[in-house]
Amino acid sequence: MPGACKRQRGAGDSENKCPLSLASLISAVASAGPPPKAGPNVRPTHASPALQYVSPELQLLPPHNSTALTPAARHLAQEQACAVVRAEDPLLEQLLEVRIITTHRPAEASPLSNHVSLRIAKEYGTMVYHERAGRSPAEAVMFCFMASDQLEPIIVAVVVHPELGRLQYITDTQLQQLEVAIGQFKRHFKLEGETYAYTGAKERLAGSWHSRHFHLKIRIPTEMYLQIFPAMQVLARKRHLLEPFKRKWEPLAYKFESQSTAPWPEVRRLMQVDIESPQPTAMPT
Repeated sequence: MPGACKRQRGAGDSENKCPLSLASLISAVASAGPPPKAGPNVRPTHASPALQYVSPELQLLPPHNSTALTPAARHLAQEQACAVVRAEDPLLEQLLEVRIITTHRPAEASPLSNHVSLRIAKEYGTMVYHERAGRSPAEAVMFCFMASDQLEPIIVAVVVHPELGRLQYITDTQLQQLEVAIGQFKRHFKLEGETYAYTGAKERLAGSWHSRHFHLKIRIPTEMYLQIFPAMQVLARKRHLLEPFKRKWEPLAYKFESQSTAPWPEVRRLMQVDIESPQPTAMPT
């Protein structure tokens, strides 16, 4: 199934969001809120499945680019924009948010303007590396390596499928592909001596406090983390400058000094156990 389409409202704009994120693409709600306000001479464009709202260049076609859209018409336009992205690259669709944005400019001849907006989905905003694998479209996956945004020297690796989004479980083949991708990641960043942490599927699905998707944590040097995650430099630009914060703040002390990690062979065995075990059922939340 393609990814979810959720309608969101900004402070000054109306927008329809398609979180083409790993999780999955759920069907949009056509009745999600009123259409944007327009001038007295602008009539809303009503939805028709036969109408073409979006061009292959991801532009709203006339007259839909300058008329108020009903929620259903906005949803169809967003679906067509998603289809353009999907045709270009199904995996790219998972990494993007596709929105239909309405802006209001009362001083201009056309006070209302609808257009397509693309942005990287929030969960991939800190991605520093990726590798593709799979010989056919049905086997295609992408391994994404993200710098943790939790102020910890961690790279989080996840597996993205073009239709399923971020996977909860991986196969033995995908584990082998992940191992290759990790080697390429290490060569790219000249990384040595790293350690790993992995939470098994049973524990991941036991409650809502933990991500239920498959993910592997890679402990990297503090200096590397400060370099590839510049937001951390708000606290310190160099490792030695981070020491006072680690002494004062327990969360930083734990994440930089006490998190439990293990060598790759040990963590790989844990993942292999998950692959060979029956898939657990998620507990209700």
